[in-house]
Amino acid sequence: MTPRSSKRKKRGLEEMATNITPMMNLMVVLIPLLLTSAEFVKLSVIELNLPPVERGSEGEMLSQLPEENMKTLDLTVTITDKGFFISSAMAVLAGEQAEEPTIPLIRNADGIFEHDYETLSIKLYEIKQRALGRFPDAEQIIILGEPSIVYQTVISTMDAARFININGRQEALYPNVLLSADIL
Repeated sequence: MTPRSSKRKKRGLEEMATNITPMMNLMVVLIPLLLTSAEFVKLSVIELNLPPVERGSEGEMLSQLPEENMKTLDLTVTITDKGFFISSAMAVLAGEQAEEPTIPLIRNADGIFEHDYETLSIKLYEIKQRALGRFPDAEQIIILGEPSIVYQTVISTMDAARFININGRQEALYPNVLLSADIL
C-alpha cells in the first residue's frame, strides 16, 4: 500500500505585510500630548554668586574673595534657630537684648515659631537706603546659615533679601545674593 497524501493542501509560507496603523495612531495621539504637557513643566532658576574656590598647597579648599582697596559693606544675614542676625563689615545690628538676634522668631497663628521675613525685608531696606552710593557692594548680600536650617528657610530668606513690596510696588533690594560655604 502506498501512503496516502493528506486531504489538507500544503500551503507555502506567505509573506504578510506588517500592519503599522495602530503604531501610527499611537504616535498621532502621543506627540501632541507630549508637546502640550511639556509647556506645563517649568523649572525655576535662582541666580546666585558663589565665592570662587581655589585649592591650597595641602589640598584643602580655600575661598578667596576679590581684594578691593575701597571700603565694602559686606552685608551678611545669618540664619539661626533663634532668628536672623544682620551684620556688616562695620557692625552687628543689635537685637532687643545683648545676645538675641537682630530679628527674633515670631509666633504664627498656629502657635509655631517661624522666621520673620517681612521684618527682615524692612531692615534690609533701611540699610540699603543708608548704604546706597557709599559702598561699591551695596547691591550684594551674603547669607550664612546653621547646618540645621531647612532649605526652604534659605530660599525664603533669599527672596526677602532680593525684593520688598512698598505700596503695592516691588522694589529690588540686594539682587546679588552670595551663599556661604556652610549652606552649600
